[in-house]
Amino acid sequence: MPEQIRQGLRFPVENSVFIELVSPEFGSNDAARILRGKTVDISGVGLRINLDQPIPVDAILQVAVQLPAEGGTLYLVAEVRWCNPLPGTGNEPAWDAGLTLFNADDSDISTWLKLLGELETSNVVTEALE
Repeated sequence: MPEQIRQGLRFPVENSVFIELVSPEFGSNDAARILRGKTVDISGVGLRINLDQPIPVDAILQVAVQLPAEGGTLYLVAEVRWCNPLPGTGNEPAWDAGLTLFNADDSDISTWLKLLGELETSNVVTEALE
């Protein structure tokens, strides 16, 4: 993995994530090209995800994170900072990628930050009780 520069706390959370690799042209009947993966850890500024194929570094992509239970789905915009193959994964190719989130209009970044704040608060309370 590349040198890690972390901002904020990271939480080991596994959620389904959907990445739009190719958007259909406006007015066309073409389908979007969506890649499914899962989060490994999350923070207020980014995600680390596992995928079954690589994604292009420096690409700015739309990302949907499916929250557990009735949490719904959050739609975010992220830049791919790095993408590396995972060693020793058997016959299936596997990739590990780091994404930086943008404070983009028409995204759910404010809801994301609120949820991460609640997670951080509950984590601090849990650590204080241990």
